[in-house]
Amino acid sequence: MMSATIPAAIGAALLATSARAVHPARADAQDRSKTPHQHVLAAFSTRRLMILPTHYLRMGDSLGWADQITDQTAYLSSLDDEMAFAFSDRGVKKVWVFPAAIDAIAKRNEPYSPDPHAMAAQWLRYPGPKRLPTQLPDPLASQLRTLVAMQEGGQLVMLPIELRFEPVPGGKECAVLRFAIFDAVRAKIIYMADIASDPQTSFGPALAASLAGHLADLLGPPNQ
Repeated sequence: MMSATIPAAIGAALLATSARAVHPARADAQDRSKTPHQHVLAAFSTRRLMILPTHYLRMGDSLGWADQITDQTAYLSSLDDEMAFAFSDRGVKKVWVFPAAIDAIAKRNEPYSPDPHAMAAQWLRYPGPKRLPTQLPDPLASQLRTLVAMQEGGQLVMLPIELRFEPVPGGKECAVLRFAIFDAVRAKIIYMADIASDPQTSFGPALAASLAGHLADLLGPPNQ
């Protein structure tokens, strides 16, 4: 596999940002957090980036929205579809590799490929470690390295780690997604943050669509 390297300036900037990137993403804090993270994904817009399936759903929110999800796998898959649609509307459809394509890559490479839906990322779930490691531990490091070796020309992986629901003022909740971007070849976390949807008064499809849109906004505005 031929791997392109991350330009030093981009890598240094993102590594500096990642030290302060993990934060509670309540909707009332979203405006304050937008400036440091605005268009942070634009650095990857022309680079091969694999986006893995969303892994976990956190239970126990105050309004019981997570309890309304009877099929967690199907719901998280629908969120993946929303994110793929939102990102594709930002012009990276032919550059980035989305969960459906990653599933196909893994299937073609059985039994050598790790399961894209079962990466060893439990330790990154909310609230996560107080300090991120300088080097990714195994087995996650090996899993990511194996995945990128199966597709040409990339070393970057985005993992949507966990979806949770958080209360906001006015009897509402928002959907919050914790995600991380890894340099799989160097076994490093280069960016990690929480992103929130618009607050809603009830659980419904608008949550996933809003969350996907806000995540894609980190890449840039939709194509006109």
